[in-house]
Amino acid sequence: MIVAREDESRVHTASGVWGRVTLDQIVAKNAASRPDHPALIDFADRAVWTHGDPEILTWRELQIRIDALAAFFHAVGLTPDTVIVFQTPPTVDSVVAFLAASRAGLVVAPLPLGAREADAVDLCRATGAKAILTAAETDGEAHGERLRTVAAELFQIRFVFAAGGDVPDGLVDLAMVFAEADGLGAPPEPARRGNPADHALTVEIAALPGEEAGETSSETRRAPLPRSHNHWIATGLMTLLEARIDADSVLVSPFAPSGVAGIGVAVVPWLLAGATLVAGLPHATDRLAEEAASHGASHVVAPLRFARRVAERLALHRNDAAILAVGEEEPGEWPMPQGRDTVDITLLGAFGLLARRRTDPLLPRPLPIGIVGAPAESEFAPPLVDLRIKALAQRAAQMPPNRTLGGEIQVRGAMVPHFNWPTTAQERRHRPRDPDGWMATGIGARIVSAQPPTFEVGGRVDAAVRIGQTTIDLEALDLLYRSVGGIADAAALVVTDDLDGPGIAAAVVPKSGVRFDADAWLAAVEATRIGLPRLPRRVFTVPAIARGPSGRVLRGGMTQHLMSRP
Repeated sequence: MIVAREDESRVHTASGVWGRVTLDQIVAKNAASRPDHPALIDFADRAVWTHGDPEILTWRELQIRIDALAAFFHAVGLTPDTVIVFQTPPTVDSVVAFLAASRAGLVVAPLPLGAREADAVDLCRATGAKAILTAAETDGEAHGERLRTVAAELFQIRFVFAAGGDVPDGLVDLAMVFAEADGLGAPPEPARRGNPADHALTVEIAALPGEEAGETSSETRRAPLPRSHNHWIATGLMTLLEARIDADSVLVSPFAPSGVAGIGVAVVPWLLAGATLVAGLPHATDRLAEEAASHGASHVVAPLRFARRVAERLALHRNDAAILAVGEEEPGEWPMPQGRDTVDITLLGAFGLLARRRTDPLLPRPLPIGIVGAPAESEFAPPLVDLRIKALAQRAAQMPPNRTLGGEIQVRGAMVPHFNWPTTAQERRHRPRDPDGWMATGIGARIVSAQPPTFEVGGRVDAAVRIGQTTIDLEALDLLYRSVGGIADAAALVVTDDLDGPGIAAAVVPKSGVRFDADAWLAAVEATRIGLPRLPRRVFTVPAIARGPSGRVLRGGMTQHLMSRP
């Protein structure tokens, strides 16, 4: 299904950023040009945190597996444009499956690793998914069994595939497909009208754009957001060019192949360069550094919060890899060691990213307003995203006095998708769109300089928060917490830990005369089967929930007060 707007497709194709190539076709090109070059490598300790032995695939071997799995998808009746939900850790298997879905013309709906049954059911229903692909287990989370339960609840799910080690009964084990890969051959070319690269490759659930979205109910504020091959290629180009990733690069990533971080920062740059990707889920920064050093990494992707520690550990291994530091939506100063090449990756919600190489290791560079390309120093940089800051008068008081304006980051351009997933006419009427193509990210900005116009990220300005790779609607979470028995009112708050980063806490108002049991209440919340990021780390009992004149929860003030209590 074509999800790229026709007018934008003409503009971006003319600029040279968009083309007619799909991600799986890039694999085929790499397999033809450098068949014996290492393409995909598992972390050596894969069996510790998920099932299956670690593997190394060359580009030729990768192509054979992709073709075999795509042929299998076709053989079991998964036709082009079928949505398949993915909940997979960062392994060779998960990258193979993602690219096989591309080869078969399927649309991948990523499900974060911390999501559980309730999140999976919602995603399947919202996207019309017909299949699920997962791993048996990751760090004790039994994805295979959980998603088998989801399939039993939803008549629409026809298959649950699993890869890696012993999979639960009732799931289709992809190990059998890979074992017969040489004999399965290539699948037929998927039938795609028009430009193949304008068709959807992924779809996720994201916050609707526009100020009007904040006035709607929590249930209607989010909708499917599809992204085409061309959208992903433009996103990956930003990191590829700014970080100088080339065919000899070895890229190490701890992110699953989902979302802007996993696909746009790791998978797509690796594909475009024809480089080597090492994927895994480290339990500590030391482990990430050890794996990177053992493979002679040239680039290491790491959350900004842990980037300095990774750089310091790499130095002990005498490795000088560039750090691709994936930042958070909250402002903060994260200095890096002198002499370490650092590229700051600023995620623009679900809509794209900005990559900027540091000139001063102590501070990231201010971000530019206007049309942005990469590399930053080139006057011929291809236009990848256009940014503006839309003033929000009601938020200006939240900005510090040394910043001149408070506003919301809005984006458009080659990497920015739109809410044009096929749906009913009634639903479309409730989807606000800027006529000029601007998409509201829900992320605040603080102006750093007027000439040249630059800004820094200033935190969320909507009722949402990103925990890892999961964006959480706090107002919807309020409703869920209030629905659990024994309390009169509740609110979800955002707390930050120096080690683990942002997380959720709950402020609850017990019913009059009821003895509140925090452990029992937490167990009841977990029984709703919501994902791990939505489970509160702490529970505060309060006499009332602080609200403003409009009725909205005053989360910042409540959090500050409660965290200061002895």
